[in-house]
Order: sequence, then structure tokens, then C-alpha cells
Amino acid sequence: MAGLTAGWAPKQHGAWAMILVPYLAGLVMARDARPLGPGDLSLGLTWLLGYFAYSAATLTLKAPAQRRTRYAPALAVYAAAAAVAGLVTLALTGPVLLWWAPAYAVLVTWALYLAASRRERSLQSGVLTVVASCGLMAVLQPWGADDPTRWRDVAMMVVLTAYFVGTVLHVKALIRERNEPASAVRSQAYHAAVALVTVAAVGAGWLGWWWLTWAAALVARSFWMPRARRRPAQIGVIEILLSAWALTLVLLG
Repeated sequence: MAGLTAGWAPKQHGAWAMILVPYLAGLVMARDARPLGPGDLSLGLTWLLGYFAYSAATLTLKAPAQRRTRYAPALAVYAAAAAVAGLVTLALTGPVLLWWAPAYAVLVTWALYLAASRRERSLQSGVLTVVASCGLMAVLQPWGADDPTRWRDVAMMVVLTAYFVGTVLHVKALIRERNEPASAVRSQAYHAAVALVTVAAVGAGWLGWWWLTWAAALVARSFWMPRARRRPAQIGVIEILLSAWALTLVLLG
């Protein structure tokens, strides 16, 4: 029975910031336009359980056929728990969240297809996961409400999503593609573009000037980190700090 205990703990520890920060940032943005309620909490729980189920599903799909049953308990429990939490969320919030279901169905199906093709660590898969996670910021917003902070919130959503997409490029340049100089150049060019977008948002008055220091730090780390071989723990700590910094900036507005 020992072989049936795998898949309970997601192995992508670096994904925790990507899973939690967009959700928390979305709550901060939403609180300025509407009162927060228990449905927001249950949505976060649904998302977390859904991520666990997705992680177990990717392990199942990429495993040899004779080893797939070892992930079955984790997949079944997490999928059932996510479904129950999702139904509770709909009961608390109403059917408005169903408008987002088709988009998430496409993202999840595409990502699972890549896992079945053993491409779960590809750039494409990483971007899909980021878009799904960062999409929670939009899901949490009351788009039909008259919100004077809407452009600010949209700017923060764009910049945060761009940042997390950049982490996929950055980590690849440091680990899986560390012997490919073009990968580091790609990451550096991308982060320079993110910094320019941030400058434009600040210039338009949508973001405060303090976002510029964070954007400059992103560019600096994209140039500094590839100069030497980095341990995964070192990379992870820096990304956690940058993610916490970004969440602090969302709180500042």
C-alpha cells in the first residue's frame, strides 16, 4: 500500500507564491469596490484544492501506466474536495462565477494535455499556469460595479501577471537552460519590457512611483542571477521576497 501514498504534496514548491499572491492581491483590490464575504474565502479554498488536484493529475498523466494507480487516492480526494468547495462557493456567491468557467476549462485542459505529453515543465505549460493563477485577480472583481480605482487595479493585474510570467523565463534561464546564453538574454529583454510597462502605468497615474523600484529590482535580478550558478533554494528565497514586495505594493495602491 505504500505505493498508493504519492501525490499528496505538490512538488513544485516554488509555485506557492504564484498560487497565493494573485488571490490575496485580488482580495485587496476587490475590497475597495465591494464588501468581502465568506464566498471569497471558499473561492480561495477551492483554488488551493484545485491546484492540489491539478498537481496530482499531472503526476498521474506523465507516469508510466503501471504506476498511475499510486496517485489515484490523492487525485480522487483533492478533486472531490475541490468540487465540494466549488459548489459551496457558488452557493455563497451566486452563478456569476460560472462566466469564468469556459476560460478556466480551456486553460486546465491545455495544461493537462501538455502533462500527458510530458511537457509539463515547458514554457507553454508554465505560462498557462500563471495565467490561470493570476486570473483570480480578475475573477474576484465586481466588474459591473462603478469602481473609481478600476484602472489602477487593471494596471496592477497586468504588471503582476507579467511578473509571474517572467519568473518562468527567469527560473528556466537559471536551472533547466542555464547553459544556454540565449535563455538569459530572453529573460533580461522580457524584464526590461515589464519595467517599461510599469513606467508607462506610473506615468499614466495608475500606479504609484514606488512600483518603479520593484520593477528596477526585477531587471537587476534578471542580469545578476545568471552570472553564477544558483541553488534552487537561493532562487526561491529571492522570488518569495519579490512576491511579498509586490503584494505590499498592492496594499499601498
